[in-house]
Parts: sequence; C-alpha cells; structure tokens
Amino acid sequence: MDIEFHYYITYLIAVKAGFSVTEATTIAHSSQYIDDNDIRFEIDKGKSTAYRNYISQTMNILKPKMKLMRIYPIFHFIPGDPKAKTAWRKDGKLHWLNTTPNSDNANRIIDMALVSGDLHRIGIAAHGYVDTWAHQNFTGYYDEFNAMAGTLNQAIPNIGHADARHNPDWPALVWKDTRLLNERVDNKVRFLEAAGHLYRKFIQFVDPSVSDESIVITQHELITDLDKNIGGCDQANARTTERIGRYEMASLKACYGGSRITPYDSESWFEEVVNENVRGLRDKSDFSLTRWDPFTDIYTWKDASTYKKSDWYKFQEAVKAHQLETWEVLEGSNLKGLELEAL
Repeated sequence: MDIEFHYYITYLIAVKAGFSVTEATTIAHSSQYIDDNDIRFEIDKGKSTAYRNYISQTMNILKPKMKLMRIYPIFHFIPGDPKAKTAWRKDGKLHWLNTTPNSDNANRIIDMALVSGDLHRIGIAAHGYVDTWAHQNFTGYYDEFNAMAGTLNQAIPNIGHADARHNPDWPALVWKDTRLLNERVDNKVRFLEAAGHLYRKFIQFVDPSVSDESIVITQHELITDLDKNIGGCDQANARTTERIGRYEMASLKACYGGSRITPYDSESWFEEVVNENVRGLRDKSDFSLTRWDPFTDIYTWKDASTYKKSDWYKFQEAVKAHQLETWEVLEGSNLKGLELEAL
C-alpha cells in the first residue's frame, strides 16, 4: 500500500472508529511515516542529548540480509501462515516468511500496540497489519519465492514485491499474480477487507463495550464510503489526485471528523524539532549522488529541553519498541529454528 491507504484511508478509519481528529492525524502520520523514515540521524553528536534513530524503511534493498530482516518482516512483510488458502501456488511451494492476510502474528503485533495506548505505535502497527493484505504472498527476505512467474529476474533482486513493482500497492489496480492458483488480484477488494479489519481493531480499542451488531453496521458504512472514494479500476494509477480529493471531502463529514484532513508532509515532524546544517549535498535529498558525498550534515535539537515531547522523537521511540517486541513475536513463531543466511 502507499500513502492513499497508509495516510488518508487510515485517518478516515481512525476518526470513524472514534479517535479524535488530533489522535487520528497522529496515527495516520505514523502509519505513512514508516515508509519515509529511511535515514539514520545522529542529533547533538557528542553531547549529553545525543540521539540516534532507527530506520523503518530502506530504498537500498542491497543491504546485508540480516539488516533487511530487521526492517521488512517487522514493518512491511509480517510472516504469516504458509499454508493459508490465499497462499496456494501453482508450484506448490511454501515459505515460513510468507506474508498472509490477517495472520496470527499480525494480530498479536497490532494488539500489543493497542494495549500500549501509544498512538505512534498504533499507527506503526496499523501499517504492517494492513500490508498483510497488500503484500500477501511475498516475503521480506531475498528468495526466489518472490520471483514473479516462478523465474529469477536477474535485473531485480527478489526481495519483497520488487518483481511485481507497484502492483500490490495501488488501490484501484486489477492484476495477475501468475504464481498463484487463483491468479486474478483485485487490489480494491483486498484493501477494503483490510480497512474493515483495521476498523474493528480501532473501534474495539476506543470503545471496548461496543456491540458486534453496532460494529457491523458502522463497518458497512465505512466500506461503502471507501468503495465509492476509491472508485473504478485505474490500471495506470493515474487518478491518485482525484481519489485523495475524495478522501479529503469525506473528512469534512461529521462521521469522519468534520474537518479537512491535514495534508501529509514527510518532513514536518523532523523539521519541527531538528536544525539541519547542510554541508555539501543535502543528506536528506533524493539526489542519488548524495551517497558519495564526503560531507556529513550536522543535526542539532532546536530545543534540547523539550525534544522528547515532539512527535518525531515519540515516533522514533515507538519504532524501537515496535521492532523489539515484533522481533520477539517472530522469533517465537515463524523464525523459530530457521537458519537464514547472513552477509
């Protein structure tokens, strides 16, 4: 999934479930920021207030395998049930790291986040939970299992859904996963199912006494609205702006918070609390040559006495807690006894 679900749809789900506009914005921003948190920063280096964050995404899929294991299976490709009916393949292969929708692991992980009551962790866990629908039948590890049509594509490393490119992430795309017995994939169906399950998680957290009958009614309202907002098939993903406009209009309705959703800015949380002294090429730039820039930018807290109250710091601490607890869950289940190659 991309920003459409992780930010906009997650926000609509959260406010529909009873979170306040402010709470839902924090959850949705955290959910999307998982994909944008891909740089290691050292702030106030050498001082008593020095701080280093963890990354939750990397654009460099050529990192050592065990480093990737600390990112992809934890935040994006939660290992599930290898024998799930949704995972039945033409070649009959199974994989213990295969992502399957609504798995026991995914449920345990999001339930732990909800118990914590930490809005940033809830958003982080929501990201991985709904991605078990979008990323199903791929693993967050180098393996031929991920290769489309069961063949190795030497030009694209077989980690995650790299071979499938953006196909699993676009909400209105219908495509074929030729590895599966049931090839046809309708992303809209998958995304709406994910939305329904996430809504149930959220509303039961906000109101533990809510009846199942009430959940079914409001869940149906949500799915009906999202179905309309996503709209018809969009094979080129060319109508993203139109769909986002519809999510924004939906947010103006009382049942979705009653105020326009705040546009997402991937750098806003960081820039609120950190000074950036660029030396040479900007380290945060998308410019590919920055990786060879010999000059490291310098980062300092804008206010060393209050940074721990900031969303960016709280998010980074939530990433660390989520990584630790999720790894423990996976070590006791799908990773148990596995001997994975480390480089």
